[in-house]
Amino acid sequence: MRVAILNCDFAKRYLEQYGDFADMAITMLEKTRGQCEMTDFTVYQVHKNEFPTLDILREFSGIYITGSESDSFDNSTPWIIRLRQLVAELLKNEDYPPIAGVCFGHQIVASSLGCKVARNVKGFEGGIVDLQLTSDAVNAGLFQRSPDSPTKNLKIVEVHHDIVYEVPQGYTNVGSSSKCSIQGLYKKNRLFTLQGHPEFVTEVSSRILDNMYQCNHLTSKERNDLEASSQKQDNQGYFAATYIWKLFCQDI
Repeated sequence: MRVAILNCDFAKRYLEQYGDFADMAITMLEKTRGQCEMTDFTVYQVHKNEFPTLDILREFSGIYITGSESDSFDNSTPWIIRLRQLVAELLKNEDYPPIAGVCFGHQIVASSLGCKVARNVKGFEGGIVDLQLTSDAVNAGLFQRSPDSPTKNLKIVEVHHDIVYEVPQGYTNVGSSSKCSIQGLYKKNRLFTLQGHPEFVTEVSSRILDNMYQCNHLTSKERNDLEASSQKQDNQGYFAATYIWKLFCQDI
């Protein structure tokens, strides 16, 4: 199996020991592979305008789009415009491999499908957030641990100021939170996205909150409240990542 990773941001110095977003994605995918066959990961630095061709992407079993500090709705940055065009083309044709996207990756998919993505009027959402799964997600078997007792929540790290405001026609919204009503998108055998960061372990979330406080993007109280709340919750990001594998293996 081969997975293409479209990396959409530079490495952050304060997260140096974890690598960049592509490195964290590979770590997560390796640890959640389960019984899936050994996988070859190929990283494309799309934020540096390094793109694979459509023909090359046909050779992969799945495509993973990372997070980014950039805006998915930016109309002046060439690589973002090019990425939207690429994603739109990939989703038009079922001959191409399925796509998984997280945070910016989730937003770029929605934007490429013509949906509104913009700053969240409710403000920043961070730390470990408790998502309420939609009935459509539950019925599709997403994030379900037992057929006898439906799972209705998912706890995952969030770090975002932007949100998707519309669900594309033909796609399913997987969940919501108090600050974001569209927490992921799903289409059988084609797409699975999350507004959150399943690849972020709890320590990564803590370091991001610390950095935001040091850069005056969060007050001391905001940072402490988010951190205290996160420490009380189970980070289920790696469990969520098992559904990326299910997508790539055509099981969902």
